Amino acid sequence: MDLHHDHASEAPCTPECPAWGQGALELLRLRRRWSDMLEACRTAAAIESLIVEPSAPGVELPEYLHEEALVRVNLVVGRDTPEVLLDEWGVRCNLTFRGRRFDCAFPWPSVHGGVLRAPEKKRPRFGVIQGGKKD
Repeated sequence: MDLHHDHASEAPCTPECPAWGQGALELLRLRRRWSDMLEACRTAAAIESLIVEPSAPGVELPEYLHEEALVRVNLVVGRDTPEVLLDEWGVRCNLTFRGRRFDCAFPWPSVHGGVLRAPEKKRPRFGVIQGGKKD
């Protein structure tokens, strides 16, 4: 599915934008806005995956992946990832590669994009409906 941003290119991409989940991290990386990448990941209901540059300084991945230009890692908590730790430095998690667990680390400059699950839109539980007889 090819989603388009519904805002100006210089405007911030918010979770209400239809392309936020698939394009926010890529857009923020192009602008080198690491703190905004952190905030987007914290805002998301889940981080589905990240596209990471294995050769970037500080990246921790199994050795055989360091020859790849980019690697997609799946980070859904509860599926394979017990937890994802986010801070100003980047992302840390424990993942399975070829049947073995590995402690991974991805500094923000190594993250080229990813897929975020947008947070649920809050709806009011109850609303007032006008009705009945007026006196």
